[in-house]
Amino acid sequence: MPHHLQWIYIVFLPLSTIVMIFLFRHDWNRLAKLYRTEEAPPQNFSRMQNGSVGLVHYKATLNVGITPQGIYLSIFPLFSFGLTPLLIPWSAIRKIELANQLFIERFRLYLSSPKVTLILNKDILESGKEFLASQGFEWI
Repeated sequence: MPHHLQWIYIVFLPLSTIVMIFLFRHDWNRLAKLYRTEEAPPQNFSRMQNGSVGLVHYKATLNVGITPQGIYLSIFPLFSFGLTPLLIPWSAIRKIELANQLFIERFRLYLSSPKVTLILNKDILESGKEFLASQGFEWI
């Protein structure tokens, strides 16, 4: 291997790993400042789901639960890297829109503070439709 390519591996790989960890944690940590929870997961807890928090898509690593207080989110323990569970209150949702992809029905939830979006499967949010209705959202 040429000498100049070795420097790319020595510098680029660690640097790109640090950037990826920062991006992976950034929006979650912003949410954790307001919505960190020590509560146990709710009974209707769906493990290893697909979804997005901010710019990061969690493929089969997102755990989601619906409670009267809000949406409970955590990351599958093997991939959590110290990210704490969240309980986002229903009142933090300012807008909801369809975000379907191929044959998967999903919703994009816009949070008021911080301005982070969540994308979750419709079937998971189904059990929260009465709570969403109490916030003025019609179920689509």
